[in-house]
Amino acid sequence: MTMRALLGPMIVVALLLAGGDAAAQGNPKSLPLAAFFGVFAGSGVAESDDDPAFRTAVRESTVEIRPAEGNGFSVAWSTTSRAGNPSQPKVKTKTTEAVFKSTARVGVFESVKQGSPAAGGDYIWARLFGQTLTVYALTTGEDGRYEMQKWDRTLQGTGMALVYTRLRDGEQVRIVKARLTKEGR
Repeated sequence: MTMRALLGPMIVVALLLAGGDAAAQGNPKSLPLAAFFGVFAGSGVAESDDDPAFRTAVRESTVEIRPAEGNGFSVAWSTTSRAGNPSQPKVKTKTTEAVFKSTARVGVFESVKQGSPAAGGDYIWARLFGQTLTVYALTTGEDGRYEMQKWDRTLQGTGMALVYTRLRDGEQVRIVKARLTKEGR
């Protein structure tokens, strides 16, 4: 066989190997999971119905996504918000971390530590599709109503667009839209 005859199949194999990570972890058109690894920080605007004094407020956010055992990943995020009296707001920072493992379903990951929504714990899973890594958390409130939280983290240019949505019994309670810049690996 000539070198020219071998070149076509070699290119096909190289493309399959290069795209294997994306195909194994998401839709064939998805970015590889590793594209999301790093530290991102920025701010955005929260619109909320559960704090009348702060229906619209600025939120600072940081997210760190790292590889985890197997084909999984960990994500840790912090959000700083203000509540209470607008002239003397209480500053609150909430930090959350979850570790995910891959599942038999392409592009779907489950938290390695699951809670029971009926007992007030979170049931957490993630999905990789296209340029977006989405984390979902389902829980129930004290009164038994469900709450669904969703974090869409979409890679754009040198950063990430974050859209956080919180629903209670299907009604939107809060939405936060933020722009984060990649600060490190």
